[in-house]
Amino acid sequence: MKCLICQAAARTVHALGDWFEVKCSAGCGHFRVSANLAGKLALKNESFDVERTRRWLDMSRNDEPVPLISTYDYSVSLLHRDADA
Repeated sequence: MKCLICQAAARTVHALGDWFEVKCSAGCGHFRVSANLAGKLALKNESFDVERTRRWLDMSRNDEPVPLISTYDYSVSLLHRDADA
């Protein structure tokens, strides 16, 4: 599978109901993403802002070793937005 954040090769550790647990060796690390968000990314052909998301993951790991990226987190701060828009 590809990392949902950076599109590099990654592996799914767990895929349980409401979320996927992913390990990316290209720099994103170990994280979880909600199943709703994974579906939204595929459906709307949207993508993460890679650097911003990696910083968010690093900060989130202070509170939770395997952070969960929710649809809310993505919509508020992690969505890649074109500079032209």
